[in-house]
Amino acid sequence: MEFNTPKQTVAEATRTTNYEGGDAFEPADPRLALYKRTINQLLEGSFYETDDEQLAAVVRQFDAAANEDPEFVLKLAAYARQELYLRDIPQVLLVLAANDDRFKDDSPESLIREWAPAIIQRMDETATALAVHDQLFGVTAPWPLRRGIEDALVEMADAYTLGKYDLSRREVTLHDVFNRVHPTPVDAEQEALFERFMRGGLDDYPDVDPLPSPNTWETVISERGNTQAAWELLIEDDEYTLPIFASIRNLRNMLEAGVPEDTVVDHLDLEAVRHAPLYPFRYYQAYTALQDADVQAPAVEQWLEDAIDVAVETVPGGFGDTFVAVDLSGSMDQPLSANSTLRLKEIGTLFGAILADQGVDVGGFGDDFQTVPMHVDTPVLQRQAAVLAIDEDVGNSTNGWKVIDYLRERGEPVERIVVFTDMQIWDNTPFTARDSQTVKDAFDAYRDEVSADTALYLVDLAAYGDLVTPEGYENVYNISGWSENVLSFIEHAENPKQIIDEIEAFEPT
Repeated sequence: MEFNTPKQTVAEATRTTNYEGGDAFEPADPRLALYKRTINQLLEGSFYETDDEQLAAVVRQFDAAANEDPEFVLKLAAYARQELYLRDIPQVLLVLAANDDRFKDDSPESLIREWAPAIIQRMDETATALAVHDQLFGVTAPWPLRRGIEDALVEMADAYTLGKYDLSRREVTLHDVFNRVHPTPVDAEQEALFERFMRGGLDDYPDVDPLPSPNTWETVISERGNTQAAWELLIEDDEYTLPIFASIRNLRNMLEAGVPEDTVVDHLDLEAVRHAPLYPFRYYQAYTALQDADVQAPAVEQWLEDAIDVAVETVPGGFGDTFVAVDLSGSMDQPLSANSTLRLKEIGTLFGAILADQGVDVGGFGDDFQTVPMHVDTPVLQRQAAVLAIDEDVGNSTNGWKVIDYLRERGEPVERIVVFTDMQIWDNTPFTARDSQTVKDAFDAYRDEVSADTALYLVDLAAYGDLVTPEGYENVYNISGWSENVLSFIEHAENPKQIIDEIEAFEPT
């Protein structure tokens, strides 16, 4: 789902993402059902459902949860925003609640106003909330919602934030938010700030100075161009900001613009990597982008290799009792998309190499299956290379059933099996004329003989849409499309009852 879309684009349900379980497995507890639907947004949409279908499912499960415990819905929205860092879906839940009679109470503040600032955590989300309301209800937003948006806005407002999140190209701009909620400034300084934001530069108010452009990297590059001088200004002048994510995204631009390699490396900070919410994949994408562009920057590449190893610390823990299998068939040499040079098997093997840091066993399959010994002290990219190196040994077919047969024959119980692939491996149809085995047959046998509680995750990196969860199979997850948040999804999908208790104890902040 996407709200407050750019004016010059038409929203299309084309994002390829994920679908976990199915309606046949909806929990009896409506809070749990809404929670499961919410965490699907970790996977950024749905390949199997249109945006309208997905929204309808959220509304349906919201209704059931609100009927049992209205405040839980708002707690979930705040938890999703603050703990899961989700966007849009928290505002959807807030707007649904604001327009529902079950959330009305006798207090002068109301539940909606009390929880809104905990759900609206960034200035542009004030506009998102109104855009959601416009799309779903199309009438004047209820008073508690407008007051809740106002509370969030005045708490966050400063010159930098108002300038950065002007949202002039969006359907709902920040000026629209001001006109619709009429925020009351908290003091004279903020009153002057609001005056400059709303009236500065207008012909009718020649005496009101507009707010200065924020010193973000976007404004600097927009004004000065993709030049060596512009990038060096951002790197060297403390008045400007160039956060770690922007730095990684623009390494190629900096180097091609002529910024010396030593200057780039001195700007980069491994300590910042430890505190940045970026998974190793972001650094790997920057690493491969330099190689694909044939940019000669060995020191920067070495820093990115080190950053990948450090960023492994940001990966959720608790995956030690996991078996990872990567499809190394010929079709996995395909790129992720027309706009990417990353191959599907690179992503699968990188997942395995990252999880090996927690002691996960990793292997690859094609015609055959083979495990790859790994040591936690080995750099991540060397582990990845070790899995890619067995490519020719295992062959080009997609006999995913051999992964599970390997575990069954050795009587090895594991908590979960994660398979990274690109095609149909869950089917009663034989993979080849000579093999009559399937993943379903092998997994049935493994559950019967070794471990009935093992969870199976089938990650279709290419999002062909061929993976289907058979009716009646619990703890089997089909995830269509690639997202670095797959591991966070697994973490939260497997501990729902514990997390429901955490959400129930969540307090508005």
